[in-house]
Amino acid sequence: MTKRRSFLKSLIAAPVALAPAAHSFAQEISPNTKWDKETDVVVVGFGGAGAAAAIASAQGGAKTLILEKMPQGGGNTACAGGGFIIPKNADDAFVYLKETFTLSDSDLEEELVRAFCNEAVKTREYFEVLDNSIQLRKAGNANFPQLPRSETIVKYAVKGPKTGGMNLFNALKNVIDKQGTEVWYNAPAVKLLKKDNIVVGVQVRKDGKDVNVKANRGVILTTGGYEYDRESLQNYCQGTKVAGLGNPGNTGDGMKMAQAVGAKLWHMNAYSCPLGMTVPGLKTKVLWYPLTTGYIWVDQDGKRFTNEGDLDFHSALYGVNKFDAVGHRYPAIPCYAIFDEQARLAAPLTHQRFGYATVIEGYKWDKDCAKEIEAGIVKKASTLKELASLINVPAENLEKTVAQWNTDVKNGSDTNFGRRMKKALTEKEKQAGIEARVLSTPIENGPYYAVELVPALLNTQGGPKRNINAQVLNALDEPIPHLFCAGELGSIWGTIYQGSSNIAECLVFGRIAGRQAAKTEKWQ
Repeated sequence: MTKRRSFLKSLIAAPVALAPAAHSFAQEISPNTKWDKETDVVVVGFGGAGAAAAIASAQGGAKTLILEKMPQGGGNTACAGGGFIIPKNADDAFVYLKETFTLSDSDLEEELVRAFCNEAVKTREYFEVLDNSIQLRKAGNANFPQLPRSETIVKYAVKGPKTGGMNLFNALKNVIDKQGTEVWYNAPAVKLLKKDNIVVGVQVRKDGKDVNVKANRGVILTTGGYEYDRESLQNYCQGTKVAGLGNPGNTGDGMKMAQAVGAKLWHMNAYSCPLGMTVPGLKTKVLWYPLTTGYIWVDQDGKRFTNEGDLDFHSALYGVNKFDAVGHRYPAIPCYAIFDEQARLAAPLTHQRFGYATVIEGYKWDKDCAKEIEAGIVKKASTLKELASLINVPAENLEKTVAQWNTDVKNGSDTNFGRRMKKALTEKEKQAGIEARVLSTPIENGPYYAVELVPALLNTQGGPKRNINAQVLNALDEPIPHLFCAGELGSIWGTIYQGSSNIAECLVFGRIAGRQAAKTEKWQ
């Protein structure tokens, strides 16, 4: 019995002995801890949220250091479309945005949404104060016009010579450069350093060595989501083979560091996820955003499975992640876009306005897919039967599916999923004699084409929960002293996503986090 007890004690003790290993994301300081660098505020991550936080921190009089794991800044912001909402009225925006949570029964913290709305209406003034040379352009309206007070939602973007996200990030970076805020590139944060329950600094890998940075007032995590962390994807993201469109540096680092000091996680199954196409050699997928009209999606059985034309762009993952509980598979991951020669020549399969592959890696998808057809990325066949063989779907099903689609288009009604054939006109447009834009056309002029599509995350929303002061909360909803977060890391948004709200959130909670950290009393 004595030997047995000793053996059991050794089993219990073993995990404790392993705790401080390399995979730990937090470490208690000791009286012998050597500080290699001292500052007031450390911002971990240099995207839109990190830039806004660093600007606000410096404006608050705090000495600020930015840490960026990649060779350059920008994060997901630089890869994005760059839009951000500036509501006309904070109260109306709250009514509208609250309803987006109701649609999906997502976890809603009303005071956080109110805080966002109250700050978001000031964003135009924010840019004017930062740099009056920054000019904005209108970029759209509400994604869900059927919801109450939707007319208050207006999207904007920063004018400039590059893509919207790059224009925005460059504008913020110019302000940071003028402020003289120090930025370390190729410097990933390894772990948070703490004293009791207070976050007091960050261990950073710089020039091949681990260095300790003391943060007198606070650490702000703006590291983005977990889009490229396989373990997190398997545990939190629905579906399979989920890839990414954004910054490949988003590997869940901030989430894990926050967890290591007791942070509460939320919105882990919420994300913005279109579909993407694979180009060998690129680090990310290329966005599927068809400007042509003559296409359908089919699953691995050669059948349509959703309204591919009207499906919410940001929610495409939810449209393909249906699990077959009999066959034990995801029949629509991957799925295939099917189109014909007329559709190929009518308009591009995607635009070139955002995505890491386009903005950072510089890949340009051919307008007529010629390059992609030659490379075998887009499959080409003279008949649907031949095309079915190339993508390994039942030929009889594919032929039947396309025939039904063509009949429905000619009859003006999608009998399977209700996809719109033409854009609805307002009364004013009808009176003006405007013709309705065609949204769906038949697939009947060979050769025929197919391209494989998989879920490709723009960003995840999940991570450490925060309060209205951007403080990270523990499991009891209490602030973890001196720890803040902003941006998509622990985003306030749920499953239904109003476009351009993530970057708006970067700007809003980035500046809230920076202000709050700058005025936090120094730890002793």
